[in-house]
Amino acid sequence: GVIGMAASVPVSGQHLLQALQQMRNRGNGKGGGIAAVGLDSDFFGVSPTILANDYLLAVAYLDSSVRSEVESAFVEPTFIVDGTFQISTLQEFRSLPDLKIAPPEVWCYFVRVRPDVQADFRCQYGIADEHSMVVEDEIVYQNSYRLNQTFYAATGDKRAFVLSHGKNLLVLKMVGYGDDVVRYYRLEDLYAHVWIGHHRYPTKGKVWHPGGAHPFIGMHEALVHNGDFANYASICTYLGQRNMHPLFLTDTEVAVLEFDLLHRIYG
Repeated sequence: GVIGMAASVPVSGQHLLQALQQMRNRGNGKGGGIAAVGLDSDFFGVSPTILANDYLLAVAYLDSSVRSEVESAFVEPTFIVDGTFQISTLQEFRSLPDLKIAPPEVWCYFVRVRPDVQADFRCQYGIADEHSMVVEDEIVYQNSYRLNQTFYAATGDKRAFVLSHGKNLLVLKMVGYGDDVVRYYRLEDLYAHVWIGHHRYPTKGKVWHPGGAHPFIGMHEALVHNGDFANYASICTYLGQRNMHPLFLTDTEVAVLEFDLLHRIYG
């Protein structure tokens, strides 16, 4: 089940609820998610300038005890942090009767890549200074990949993973239904210009982990998809030849990874 809407004026998250509720037969409670673009800076307690210019790194913590470890290894060495914000939640997840697994705790970091990290990256790969934005994007992308590999890899111990890392973009997802994502994370009063809501109804693969829910991210985009890709294996091989490796065991992930490769890397 999918809903997408875009408006020239900000729309609150509560407007996803009725459509997602009506489409619950298009999901099985094994994965739900939302994406929001064109956000309200007041909701996050940052200035409009920070929201527009910083990367919004949203990290899901399945094990809250690893937050300091994640921050010391993957946030502080790479980024200047201009703001942090914890997404508020309902006090008790069991108050939503269809939630069987506790959703992750989510922290948002508004960040800029450190100048010395950029300089080292440009020197290492021989990239000219005029490609600063391209360099920042790639550093953010690679940092998220390493974080996911370390703290989540789908077949390993799942403790934390990156939900999204684009500018003015937020993704939230969990093992559950899409409308319960809105309810649990109290997004009814979050305003955004673009919304996507998704119920997952997987027929193949592992279905129980929150990282396997939609949307999936590239860099500044989020994708939801219904159906199966017959050429999933060949796309994985194509991406692997370019040192890009899916981590979440879901075919939709490779589509957004390939889009990101063709759009951001190959232009």
